[in-house]
Amino acid sequence: MKNITLENGTLEDHFGRCVDKIPAILARWKEEGYIPSEADIRLLGVKNFRDHPEIAENYWDSSTLLAVKGDTLKVILPYEIVSRKLTEAARFGLSLMNPNESILSYGVNLDIDSRWEKLEGNGVYTRQRDEWFEKEKSGLLIGLNSEMTEKQAMRCPMLLTKLGHPDFVNAEFARSKEEVAEIIRKTFELGKQNHGHNVMMRQHIPDFSEVGYGGILNKFCVTGLNNRSESVISSKLGNYLARLPFYAVFN
Repeated sequence: MKNITLENGTLEDHFGRCVDKIPAILARWKEEGYIPSEADIRLLGVKNFRDHPEIAENYWDSSTLLAVKGDTLKVILPYEIVSRKLTEAARFGLSLMNPNESILSYGVNLDIDSRWEKLEGNGVYTRQRDEWFEKEKSGLLIGLNSEMTEKQAMRCPMLLTKLGHPDFVNAEFARSKEEVAEIIRKTFELGKQNHGHNVMMRQHIPDFSEVGYGGILNKFCVTGLNNRSESVISSKLGNYLARLPFYAVFN
């Protein structure tokens, strides 16, 4: 896909293996631009849909990370909203995604060199699996590997944390409640109008325990509207053909 010129910069499309692409564009962080988070990818998609529907219609990998160990899940927000300053945890996590790293089938191994412990601090939000999602009366976790209604999405702790809802994150990572609601509302509106979807925004997280792994690090990918704008953790980080965005900001 061609690069997309927007009001404040250019959204570049870097297509290829994550482990090959991330180091090169990570080196350009801040001086030239930044790798959009899941929240910013979603926001760019809905705000620019009229002129650039391809943003919302394509899948994009993000700089929002997920670390999993047993039933403990860490959502790692990559940067502060205003400054785009990359957090230490996010820089460390992204740096582990490189061609020299031995990638497990579900992501980067965190059970060596105290990696799990290093993913702490500013921008890291830690909860048990069943605390990241509302529970149905049946005990099923709403949104975990299942699509949500718009009302359910508006209450999903994991989604709201990644979108920077001020009730779920610290001030430097927060956007307004109104902007978070607009991202969700507009996503459902576009999904319904263009593809007939009534349920969307599934949070797809594999059960790493089934394959006997300990700590695993991966990143969220946002799928296109046709695929219900889900948040997906890829099971093949090492050979998965990513679409990594880089937002080159005009000086």
